Amino acid sequence: MKNINSLSLCFTFAGCFLGAGYVSGQELWQFFSSFGMNGYIGLILAVILQIVFGIILIRLSMKTGISEMDKIIITAEKPFLRGAFAFLQELFLFGIFVIMAAGAAELFKEVFSLPLWAGAGIFCLIVALLAIKGIGAMVGVFSVFVPLLVAVTAGICIFTLSKNGLPEIAAAQNNNNPLLSNWLLSAFAFVSYNIFGSIGILTPLGDKVKSKKTIFFGVSSAGVLLLAIALGILLVTGSFSQSVNEELPMLFVAEKINPILGYVYAFLLFGGMLGTSLSSTVALVTYGEIKSEKLKSKRVVMIIAICVSALGLSLVGFSDLIGFIYPVFGYLGFVALVMILINFLKCKSCTK
Repeated sequence: MKNINSLSLCFTFAGCFLGAGYVSGQELWQFFSSFGMNGYIGLILAVILQIVFGIILIRLSMKTGISEMDKIIITAEKPFLRGAFAFLQELFLFGIFVIMAAGAAELFKEVFSLPLWAGAGIFCLIVALLAIKGIGAMVGVFSVFVPLLVAVTAGICIFTLSKNGLPEIAAAQNNNNPLLSNWLLSAFAFVSYNIFGSIGILTPLGDKVKSKKTIFFGVSSAGVLLLAIALGILLVTGSFSQSVNEELPMLFVAEKINPILGYVYAFLLFGGMLGTSLSSTVALVTYGEIKSEKLKSKRVVMIIAICVSALGLSLVGFSDLIGFIYPVFGYLGFVALVMILINFLKCKSCTK
């Protein structure tokens, strides 16, 4: 694969997080809207930390030449610790795929009235076909869908806010998730699970980026995009109070504005889900191939097994999966972030 420039890195980094949960509004509402103004402060803090740790992670990979997600966390030869972190990362990446498949199932149900199992099945089949092509397909999907998704989401936000004005910011009353008890903890958990889940996706990109400037501008630009989209989504869903009761709040808003816009947004939302699922699957398969020579010849079998398993578990439900998987792995990921920061600060002998 050719080297990645700042623009491609921007879209790839942003695409790691612009999945069904983020752009649909469900994830942002659960983590931030329920805390009123403090939630907005938490969001800004979270995005700043995402930028910082994103730069640190890719720079560390670039400086050390490490492309495995377990070694970037545990640089010492500690097989048990590496194995434990690798297992958690693989489990979380798989969990992300399951959430995206559940979101796609809800999307197909909303737009085409398909049963949940059928929508999830179609989605998992498409992911499997693209995952066979590897990292190149992942970056390609992000490069196409992310700018379009950002543009349309921004358009919906601008139109809605110009028409309805800014909503009154007040703490939501119907988020009773015990895993997200206050805004600061919620913000740190948000950063933690996002970066923890992207380690396996972003680490292999370290040798595809050739300068510190590319990393800085690519990741920083992605952070600005993520913050702008998130703020817009929170304000828009706040002005449509009934949207927070929907599995896909932003799709509900788009359909209220215009049915055709609803279809357009559904298509782009599907692309966001696809990119996130594809990146998780590619990261899982790539890690397996690095760790086992036998698995290199069984790439297709691994992909099929991952997709079939995700299909079955996705039927649990989109919002329920987000409310459990993301907070739990957010707390588990704290240790990983601390280790990555320590490794970066210790890497003084690296000159890249």
